[in-house]
Amino acid sequence: MTTPFDQQPQPVPPSEGTNDAPEDRANNAPAVPNAVPAGQPNVASDGAATTPMTPVAAPQQPAGAPFDRVYAVSPQQLFQAIHDQLTTGATFTLDNENTQTGAFSFHSYDGVNCTLTVVPQGAAGTAIRLEATGNESAKRVDEFLASLDKRIGVAPAPATHGAGAAAGFAGAAAPAVLAPNAQGVKKTSKLAVFAIIWGVLFVLAQFVDVSGRSWGGLLFATVIPALLSGFAVYVTRPSGKVQGRVLAWVAVGITVVGLVIGGVFVIRDGAKAKADRAELEASLATKCEAYSWPESDIAALLPQPKSTEGEIKSESSDYFSIEVCGTDAKQYADYVKSVQDNGFTVDYNKSADSFNAKNADGYSVSVSRDTDDETIMSITIQVPEKKEDTSTDGDAAKQDDKSTDTGADSSDANKQSDQSSDQKAQQNTNDSADFKSTMDSYEAFIDEYVAFMNKYQKSDNVVSMATDYASMMKRYSEFSQKVDAIDENSLSSEDSAYYTEVMTRCAQKLASVGQ
Repeated sequence: MTTPFDQQPQPVPPSEGTNDAPEDRANNAPAVPNAVPAGQPNVASDGAATTPMTPVAAPQQPAGAPFDRVYAVSPQQLFQAIHDQLTTGATFTLDNENTQTGAFSFHSYDGVNCTLTVVPQGAAGTAIRLEATGNESAKRVDEFLASLDKRIGVAPAPATHGAGAAAGFAGAAAPAVLAPNAQGVKKTSKLAVFAIIWGVLFVLAQFVDVSGRSWGGLLFATVIPALLSGFAVYVTRPSGKVQGRVLAWVAVGITVVGLVIGGVFVIRDGAKAKADRAELEASLATKCEAYSWPESDIAALLPQPKSTEGEIKSESSDYFSIEVCGTDAKQYADYVKSVQDNGFTVDYNKSADSFNAKNADGYSVSVSRDTDDETIMSITIQVPEKKEDTSTDGDAAKQDDKSTDTGADSSDANKQSDQSSDQKAQQNTNDSADFKSTMDSYEAFIDEYVAFMNKYQKSDNVVSMATDYASMMKRYSEFSQKVDAIDENSLSSEDSAYYTEVMTRCAQKLASVGQ
């Protein structure tokens, strides 16, 4: 704000050398030198020369008399402080201000009209000359001056009116030179200091090596330092009660630096994770290269695909798995038919994209098309599951046969009926044994799967385990299909209970992965 004190000549204060100086208004007023530098005449407010007078006791002053005060601040500071007080306070309303003369006119909510003039005092500071009219003028003047003292940062001045002074404006106080308190006009903002500390911690936190960095996490961590530094800038504004605006902007800068550093780390970690995923996918992807069909006994049970490109995933005496490239839907269907022609027609399950069956010897085969790349056909075959020893049941059946044979005079119809019953019992026994063997092998695989997945998730180099991971996923899919193919409605009560028991244990084991 431009004031008359920026370019206008400094007027001579009326309180210097005038016989109506405020020091003469009260007998107990502090003594202020009424001296004029040598060679310089006394000058009144209207510019006329005056003769120095000996101070006398202050007379009773009528209502509306001027009230003076001197502050050890520059005219510009005092003018701005008065302007802020009148435009932001609730008691007084600014009517007019003159930046050329340094005069204010304002009124209170209860009708007290005031006129205030800012008068430079040179090295002594800046004075104000305040006039007020109205029933509550003395009270409002004291209130205005007390508020102005607080805003500038000085100790409250002695009351000029009201409870501390005589009625009728008697005993008005002499102009007091009010210097800012020893701590400065404004105290340093603690919030700005705290914002700097938090900002530094925020920057240091970006260098902590953590996994899973993301933009959302970074922005969430930025909220607190951003709010602290933002509020620090607000409370240290020029019209605020505390200083430290530079510190507040330093806090803002530190927060921005932390955000930039964190963003760099997020981008770096994201690029690294993307590269790792690409490397893992490349290692898991089928390598469509020329292969040689193995000559093992288990592989000889299957027809050789027409395509000669693919990758053998696993080969052993009891297990064989291969992924064949360049296979369309027709070639897939033709190969499935060839597998069926080779005797894999027992308990088969066939769909447009998968085929599962066994042969008479119990060898199980699985043929399917890759869901991500339908030109890849997966072929897996494994030996029959080991069966439980049923010799005891066989002996018991033989004893039953002997008992039946020793029955004298039994008819051929009865013999045939007994033989049919024995065959059904033997078949049921074998079916139950096969079911339990399947469930036991499934649970054994789940134990192996859980151990592998826990090791895989804790590994720092998952790429080296890519082949094992792919094989494990393949076996998991095959066992899941085998278990899903079990018809629960056809199980006996004993087998159904065993099924529920095994599946419950397996579900609990799978839930423990990664914990």
